[in-house]
Formats: sequence, C-alpha cells, structure tokens
Amino acid sequence: MYENLNNRTLTVNAGKALGGSTIINSMIFLTLFSQPRAEKAQYDAWGTLNNDSSWTWDALLPFFKKSEIFTPPNEFQRDNGATFVRDVHGFNESEGRVKVGFPNFFFPQSTLWRQTSMGLGFPASPDLANGSPHAVGVAPDSLDAANNTRCSAACAYFTPFAEQPNFTVLTNVTVTRIIWTASAQNDSTLTASGVEYIDSLNQTSRAILSRKGEVIVSAGTIGSPKILELSGVGNSTILQAAGISPALDLPTVGENLADHVHSWANAFTNISLTKDALLLNTDFAQQQLDLWFKNRTGLYSAAPRSLGIAAPSDVFEESEFNRLLNQSEESLSRFASEFSNGNPQLAKGIESQYRIALSLYRQNENLPLEMNLEPGYSGPTAFADRPARNYTAINSVLYSPLSRGRTHISSSSPLAAPVVDPAYWAHPLDVAIQVAGIKLARKMLQSSPLSSTYEGEFEPGTDKETDAEIEEWLRGVVASDNHEVGSLAMLPKDMGGVVDTELLVYGTSNVRVVVIKCLHDWRKSRFKAADIIKRN
Repeated sequence: MYENLNNRTLTVNAGKALGGSTIINSMIFLTLFSQPRAEKAQYDAWGTLNNDSSWTWDALLPFFKKSEIFTPPNEFQRDNGATFVRDVHGFNESEGRVKVGFPNFFFPQSTLWRQTSMGLGFPASPDLANGSPHAVGVAPDSLDAANNTRCSAACAYFTPFAEQPNFTVLTNVTVTRIIWTASAQNDSTLTASGVEYIDSLNQTSRAILSRKGEVIVSAGTIGSPKILELSGVGNSTILQAAGISPALDLPTVGENLADHVHSWANAFTNISLTKDALLLNTDFAQQQLDLWFKNRTGLYSAAPRSLGIAAPSDVFEESEFNRLLNQSEESLSRFASEFSNGNPQLAKGIESQYRIALSLYRQNENLPLEMNLEPGYSGPTAFADRPARNYTAINSVLYSPLSRGRTHISSSSPLAAPVVDPAYWAHPLDVAIQVAGIKLARKMLQSSPLSSTYEGEFEPGTDKETDAEIEEWLRGVVASDNHEVGSLAMLPKDMGGVVDTELLVYGTSNVRVVVIKCLHDWRKSRFKAADIIKRN
C-alpha cells in the first residue's frame, strides 16, 4: 500500500512470455522503455556519474542504430505526420534485430493534437529519436512494416537464432538461484558455475556453464534483483530475514528503484472514429477485426502514438519553478538519505543523481513529462462506469521522477513475488510536476484546433479547479506506467552501484546484468543473445 497515494495497492505489470514485456507494451520504439530517446544531456549524465565516456549519447548512438532495422515512412505515413532523420536510425539487416516502422492507420485527432501542441510552443520534431525530444511528433513502432505486426524481442532475438546449436531457450521454467563454485566461500570474488531452475513439473535441474562462461541476468527491474537475492547476493539483513544464507553482501541490490507515473485528462468528443467505437458498437468491432485478419488494416492495425516530451518551461512559470528547484536543492541531502534505506554509499549516489537532474532542470534540459494523445478513453474508470460516449484522452506521464524506492524478496521461495515499493510521489517535486501535467493536458484539450472536437471535460472533472483539488484527485487514480528502472544501478560501488560499466556485478567474476532488448552487440560482442544460456 502506498501512503502517498491514499494507501492504495497498485499493480506493476510485466510480460511473462518469450519476449517479456515487449509482447504487451505499446510498441513505441525509441528506447528500452517504450518511450522516446532521452535528451542527449541525460545520456551524458551516465558518463559523468560513472566517469566513463563510453556511456554518453555519442558513444551509445551507434549501438541504438545497430539494434534496429528501420523502414522509412511511405507517402501515406508521411502525409499523416511521420518523419525521420536517417542519421539516427539503423537500416542494416545483417546487423539490426528489431524491425521498426510506422503503421498503416492513423486517427485524424492525432494530427489535430500535434498542431495544438505546436501552437502551445512545442517544436515539431524531425525525429523523436534524435536526442532532442522536447518536441512533438509521431513515434515509430516496433513492428514489421511488411505485414504491420508487432516485432517483439522474441521476433528480434529468438526467432532468427532458434535453430542454432549453441542457443537453447527453456520455457515454463523458473530460475531458483545462481550456483557458485565450491571455492567461493574462501574467495573474495564469487564465480558462477551455473543456474538452477525448476520446470513446469516442479523438477529441479541445472544449466552448467562451459569453461569461461558467464551468467547474464536479464529478468527485468523486478526479476533480476530477485534472482540475485535468492542466490545470496544482496543486503545480508534482508537475505537472512527471508531465509537466505548470504554469499556476498551487496546491500544496494534492489534499491534505487524508480518508475514513471501515469495520469490522464479525458474529454467528450464529437469525433465518432475513436477506440471507444470498438466497445460501443459490436458490429463495427467485428468489421474492424475482419479487416485485420484479411489485410492488416482498420482500427486494430492502429499503433501510432503522437507524443511530445514537455520541458519545465511548458508547464511552469519561471519564478514558480525556480522556487520548487530551490526547495529541492535545500532538501537534497535529506531526501537522498531517506531514499537510501540506511545505506550511506547509496545516499551519496542518489545525491549525485539529484545534483545533475536539478542542474539540467535549471537549463530546461531535464524533461519532466511525456504528453501523448489517446484517440479514445484512457483512464481509471471502467467502461461500465462511464458514459457510453466517444472520448479524447491526453496521457500525462511523470517522466523524470526523483522518488526512489526498492524491491526485495521476503521469502526464500522462488515462486513468491517480491515486495515492490517504487515510493511513488515521495518527493514533492514529483507531485508538483504531475499536477502541472494535468493542467497542461486540460489546456491542450481546449486549445485550437483540437478544441473543435471538444464537448466538455469528463476527468478530472470541472469541479477540480485548484492545484490542491487536482492533487487530491490524482492521489486516488495515478498508476504505474510500468517502466521500472534502477534496481541494480550502474554506478561506482562507493556510490551504491551494483554493476560496473561493463555490467559486471561487483564482487563476482562472471555475472552480468543486462536488459534483453540491449543484448545484440551491446558494448562488446560477448553480450550477444546467443550467449545467454549454453547447455552442456
């Protein structure tokens, strides 16, 4: 339960399938988290925090490009707002993996929203992947443009390698722990010799590493810390309380957790072609489904997301934002300590993150909100509980939260879910930004030319007028955007880091942590997907 959100229990979703959450995400393809690539300065901050120039925008862009096979927009897609810059995309089919392109259906209100946003001061983006996302545009999707279908991590990294003799993927299994070599108890560095898992019949088996092999942990922001803790790597106090014998005291495992926070503003619309029409008219929904199966057209083929990333100057008066920044700087050390869970090294790391974030805010380069249009209802109210009408929704997502939480096991059972606490809205600047995002969303709905479709506000509701009233409503409805990050931080160890810039877990010789969508040629060839598991 989240004290800051009216003691509600929130759900954090994750995909349990080959391809993980790329099977269920909204298909926006520009980064790891189904959102646009960040500002160049934010990538450069990785290099600053880790004193490593190989983690900067210029150094990472070639790897971003190598991860994709990009299909440029055709004339129809360009007419509906799709643009691209060739220099920030990859086209090499022998190197790229994820097929990226634009869909063959666009909602007209998306164009109206982009025009409205530009009228409110957002620049028109030539390409949301260019490292300057303070703009508005049409995001490309992780889809195969040849047949307008999703290209997940399985499409990209499993299917092309499925028949290779050195690549075996086991399904319907649960990893129980990493196995350490017998000498580990007398050695200051742990060395993994394999992985233990249980199958769907509850039988325990082991995958043993070949000579000089490595274990690459890629279970996501929630799952990867769980595997390390079940293996005895983490905060010894937490491990012992869960019934796990510590093998390596690495107290910041599972800490530093952050997540984007989702909110909405909804208005009734005079446009009849919305996603709501699929719920309001079953005959129409069947027609659209038939079109999808026939030739991949119609509303079910719509995957575009017109979006923009707002700068502080888009949502705050300069004097008001400076006041908020001054307060955040004055309380910087206090919040860093509170979010560190009693670990002084992590407090130092969070404080360093804050100093960079607040400095970039003052330069209008730390971008606090994603704004995007939904051509239909999007929000907390179930279909049966809202008026049976067509809607336009503006999603407002807290994009750069300062709140930091944690995820830890509470049981030695690998089948037990960990306890997850992203500490939503624990930092006052997060609250102020999210309230400002709703005010901007309302302004967008009522500004020209999108206002020509406006037929009154549904949510938050016209009775929510003041910032305090908006905040009170938000505390009862905001939800996870399912973009958790940071629980195995890449930082120097004396700043609370869990992995170094080679993604190696501190205190181990052959265990690395990565995100599956980054595996292809990430930093070095030994991180290729075919190296994940080699069965002897």
